[in-house]
Amino acid sequence: MKSSSRMRTVVGFLLAGVLFFSAYADGFLTVRTDPDGIEVWLDDNFVGDSPIIDKKLKSGRYSLKLVDPVQHSSTVEEIFIQDNENTVIEKTIKSKFGSLKVTSVPEGAQVSIATELGPSPVSNDFMNPGKYRVEIRHPDKKYHPAVEEVVIPRGETVSLSKTLEKEKSWDKKDTWRILLGLGTAGGYALGIVEYGQFKKLQQQAKPPLMDQDAEQRKTGKLVWSILGTVAGSLCLVGLEIVAFF
Repeated sequence: MKSSSRMRTVVGFLLAGVLFFSAYADGFLTVRTDPDGIEVWLDDNFVGDSPIIDKKLKSGRYSLKLVDPVQHSSTVEEIFIQDNENTVIEKTIKSKFGSLKVTSVPEGAQVSIATELGPSPVSNDFMNPGKYRVEIRHPDKKYHPAVEEVVIPRGETVSLSKTLEKEKSWDKKDTWRILLGLGTAGGYALGIVEYGQFKKLQQQAKPPLMDQDAEQRKTGKLVWSILGTVAGSLCLVGLEIVAFF
């Protein structure tokens, strides 16, 4: 009888110990999110911002709520914490917005859609999904503005890079165009005028009545007419070459 009573006492103590340790056994919770900084709630009790690493909890069932304070969105699920085990929760919180990143060459161009976003480079991570007309305008008026239409999907980043075209400045090629154009016009004009003078002298005095001075003047006018025409033609050819290259 004493042995049986003693056995019942031992069994009682063992059951009590099992119940005691079962009641006070702990598990662990780890919560990682992408992005970080998501609020973690258990049964409406705030635990902290993610990541939560090895949070000690009593074993049992919990309601886990993840709250994005930026997008004002949340997700809820049930989890079970087991004795001496680490329950790991990993979640990617997909943004309900899209992102737009704009760069330009040169930098400092004003970027605008329905409203101004700011000078380039600029980014906005809270764009409502949809189609946008992006205008890039540099404060230096020598640069031409650029306009581009983009479609921004939800949860994705759209990058736009533009090199703004600059108005052409006066260069050596422009100078050669002007000089050769003037040479062409001047050469032909000289040729026409001198040839007209040559014809006039030819009509005024005809051999053998033409004196030596008149003959020399007439010959000179003809030579200058030829030289002017040749010079004008050479300048015209040069103008065509410059225009081609």
